[in-house]
Amino acid sequence: MDGTCGVQKFHTAPTPRIGGIALLAGFLGVWFALPHGFSKGTASLLTLILIGAIPAFAAGLLEDFTKRVSVKARLLATMLSGFLAAVITGYWVSSVDVPGLDWFLALAPVGLLFTAFAVAGIANSVNIIDGFNGLASGVVVLMLLTLGSIAYSVGDTAVLNLALLGAAVVLGFMAVNYPRGYIFLGDAGAYTLGYYVAVLAVALATRNPDQVSPWAMLLVCGYPFIETLFSVYRRASRKRKHNPGSPDASHLHSLIYRRVVSRKLMPGAPAWKRNAYTSPFLWVYSFIPMLGAIFWPESIGMVVAWLVISFVVYQRMYRRMLRLSIYFRRQAKALN
Repeated sequence: MDGTCGVQKFHTAPTPRIGGIALLAGFLGVWFALPHGFSKGTASLLTLILIGAIPAFAAGLLEDFTKRVSVKARLLATMLSGFLAAVITGYWVSSVDVPGLDWFLALAPVGLLFTAFAVAGIANSVNIIDGFNGLASGVVVLMLLTLGSIAYSVGDTAVLNLALLGAAVVLGFMAVNYPRGYIFLGDAGAYTLGYYVAVLAVALATRNPDQVSPWAMLLVCGYPFIETLFSVYRRASRKRKHNPGSPDASHLHSLIYRRVVSRKLMPGAPAWKRNAYTSPFLWVYSFIPMLGAIFWPESIGMVVAWLVISFVVYQRMYRRMLRLSIYFRRQAKALN
């Protein structure tokens, strides 16, 4: 059960954190059904991806039940999953179109380690945005549909199939999680979904190097990536002096919940409604970087420009939330 005490707790009743188990059941159900209606290439790739997910899923599930697995241990577990997936699928980042760096990435050990780190980063970033009912799972659905759209445009049937099937599994979970939050993803669910998206992104770029840039895959994961960068910077800043891995309540989604939804839009609504009403704001924002990946998957210049635009939009939204925070504090003092 996930209790209600903590800086990142916005639910009002203890809630099961077994979403990872539900998702595993969904993916295994898909795996058993695949040979009957899909290509062997799709089934075999899903098999390898699920095998690679074991360390990340296990570490997350252990944390869900014990609350005693360190951030470092979970990061290493997700890195191990990324490394294992790269080795057994044969898909890893060997080029990012940066002179000099590509020479190092072409070396298999370096490329494998880089891929492991990248997969772990996305897996942990999905866990970071998992703050409200339907938020992380809804963003993952959008990311998978974006990967599917790009895969369709380049004719990659296996990645297209797995993206759509993955989205269907996550939507099944969302039917219970959103809007009332009867079940949470938990660390196992968040890590597994982030890992799944990241591995599919690596596979799509590796299988179609002339049509899909690795930078476009970063855009697909743009919102959780940007949120993670800002979170690390915020927590490690000199003023705050927080451990970058420690939780806080200053994420963009937390500020939107407190400053926009709870104070301006739905001040008298039940907690579960305010919780659920927060997620669509971030679903809309998360699609901004994805648009760049959909329309220009092969253009490094446009992808980088779109990434900058996404950073700027995030920063402006965050500053707006901070200004609202200052305004409400002043109003409260004036009333007292």
